[in-house]
Amino acid sequence: MTGMAMSLVLEAHPAAAQTTDSTYFYRYRLGALSNFQTGCFGPCACPVLISSPLQGTFTLKHVGFDGLFDQYSVSDVRWVVPDNTTTLTIQGAGTYRVGGEVALQQQMSLDLSVSGGPIQHFDSGLIAGGGGFPKIDITISLHQNTACRDTMMRVEASPYYTASGIATGTSASPAALDRVSPNPFGGQVKLRLTLAHPGPVEIVVYDLGGRTVRSLANGAWFTAGEHTLSWDGRCDSGASSSAGVYFVRAQAGVDRFVRRVVKVE
Repeated sequence: MTGMAMSLVLEAHPAAAQTTDSTYFYRYRLGALSNFQTGCFGPCACPVLISSPLQGTFTLKHVGFDGLFDQYSVSDVRWVVPDNTTTLTIQGAGTYRVGGEVALQQQMSLDLSVSGGPIQHFDSGLIAGGGGFPKIDITISLHQNTACRDTMMRVEASPYYTASGIATGTSASPAALDRVSPNPFGGQVKLRLTLAHPGPVEIVVYDLGGRTVRSLANGAWFTAGEHTLSWDGRCDSGASSSAGVYFVRAQAGVDRFVRRVVKVE
């Protein structure tokens, strides 16, 4: 931007290759802890009618950040519940979100058809959790514990394929966005970004309303390892942003980080 100093400082040199594709999707596979239960729950004294493993896959795609939560679409749900007499098939789509201002929270909402039946809405409600993302472990239910008889599904899943075609779970070192200093800040805030794998990175500053304030990296290729980045408190237009609470969000493949920063006058 003409007449404006760059606010992104790298201590490790990025690779020469770059990409502007910052849209990521993740293909998930249900894990061994996933299950399907239909029957009576809580204080109701009647037997569970079905309790079986839940198997299958689904796709998660990032669709936005609202200032507190990263929003994802859930599509291509293809699950099965093997039984002694028959196999239930489950198909549908919905949403997933994870984030929060203080404590991390998550919610999954899916509209599902069981064995070709009518669409039914399953929801977890907004609950504590999501710290292991991109791994997901959450329970959705038809009535959210408001009825004696309910149908519940525990969705314990990990991504096995990303938009780049790389299988996950092979990271030798953790990825993180940490060491935010100073916070609160007046002139400039520095953050340390550690990547387990090289790849395109998107780093954006949002306000409390989820509006983009500053784009620090838009698909730039970063090497694996530690990087130091800084934000000088300015908007994309070059104007100084007002004092208040902001969120710095970094997206690198299946790794997603959000850090809360406070700007003071």
